[in-house]
Amino acid sequence: MDKTLCRYHPAQPATWQCLPCARSFGDCCIPLNADAPDELPGCPLCNAPLQFLGAANTAQPFWERIPSFFLYGLQGGPMAFAVLLALASLFMPPSLILWGCLFSVATKYFHSVIEASCQAGSQAPSLLSAFSGEGFTLFFRQLVVFAIAFGALWLAADFNSEALYWAVTIGILLAMPASIIRLALDKELGAALSPDQVGQVIRAMGWRYLILCAFLFILWQSPGWVTHMLSSGLPRVVLMPIAAFLFAYFGVVMCAMMGYAVFQYQGALGYVIADENGQASYPAADYQRRRALAQAEIRLKEGQSGQALETLAAALERHADDLRLNERFHQLLFGLRERSRCLRHLSHYLPLAARLNPSLAATALLNARQLQADYLPEDAQVCETVAEALLQRHKTREALSLLRNLHQRFPQYPHIPRAYLLAARGFAEGLGQVEPAQKLLAFILARYPQSPLLGEVRALQATLGKLATQA
Repeated sequence: MDKTLCRYHPAQPATWQCLPCARSFGDCCIPLNADAPDELPGCPLCNAPLQFLGAANTAQPFWERIPSFFLYGLQGGPMAFAVLLALASLFMPPSLILWGCLFSVATKYFHSVIEASCQAGSQAPSLLSAFSGEGFTLFFRQLVVFAIAFGALWLAADFNSEALYWAVTIGILLAMPASIIRLALDKELGAALSPDQVGQVIRAMGWRYLILCAFLFILWQSPGWVTHMLSSGLPRVVLMPIAAFLFAYFGVVMCAMMGYAVFQYQGALGYVIADENGQASYPAADYQRRRALAQAEIRLKEGQSGQALETLAAALERHADDLRLNERFHQLLFGLRERSRCLRHLSHYLPLAARLNPSLAATALLNARQLQADYLPEDAQVCETVAEALLQRHKTREALSLLRNLHQRFPQYPHIPRAYLLAARGFAEGLGQVEPAQKLLAFILARYPQSPLLGEVRALQATLGKLATQA
């Protein structure tokens, strides 16, 4: 079964679907509200309730998880179950009733492993789960399935046709895992024997079902192979519990693999199962921000730029100082060449970005200059901060334009010496112009004799003097 991907992020698997819009969305487009965990999210386009797809498109292929199935069988529950069978093979008397009870417990435990694994749970069932719920009934139903399979083999052998016998044998081997899966999930004998329901499992997995059968066949044969290798060197009294232990362990591994296959192909099988880690959910404020950003992106990709802008504007009314929302709003306004609206928004966004992320502020200033060549921030601190960020990008002329005549534009700004020292370095290091830099340094010494930066000013002045002499 091919995976369904997010319509707007083709690298991401889909976890939600809107039937009216015929759109699939990934977790990237549909954040969840941690403060309202039971709230069903709505479609970003039509607001209709979304259909949850579970982990049908996010599950890792079962053949990539082979090591985890073997580790699954090494947990406390499976190990206790294996030890129980090993001890029973040694000490339990040859009573048909007792052995029937034991096999009913084993059947129940194997089926509980399938149930747990189909939920993608990493924790194996405890041994106590084998003694609760349906035990004998599942055992007898499973016994009927095996009896019918053996009866079919016996009838095939009666025809004295080797081709027919092997065809029936292979057919039973291929159908048996799907039948066991059906019985474990539906608890009904009819489901385990129904060609249609068993076929549904096979059709859901497609050719990958053959991979599952191949692995299961190898695991089914493994206890016998290991026991055969040990048979020449161990007495029967030791070999029997080892064989029973291996049967239990490899049985759990097989059931874990079958259960996970159900989880992987849940969509085609009609199940909706979420990963045990669940989807990420966010506190209300973060949720609203992520939701607005995702909806704006979807609207923009649908060609609805106006709705995208209004979505972000509405979010900014609630979270005016959210940097990510402001940044995206600015980018969208600039990209759409909404000149007047973009410049108005900069009066709020630029000081916010200068305080929280000067690099973003530098980008915003460069964008503003494309809309208005002489654009200048209305705050001296913003001018200085953005100028420093621009100098780090080697945008020297743009940086110096922010610091030009700063003492006249903002006479009350207390950090003029620091700003002009920055400008002097820009002239000297960025443009290689020593004379303007020296004039700025002389201005600082003359106008701000009490500045704590005079030591740095004189040091730079001395360095520039040497450079001027060498030139």
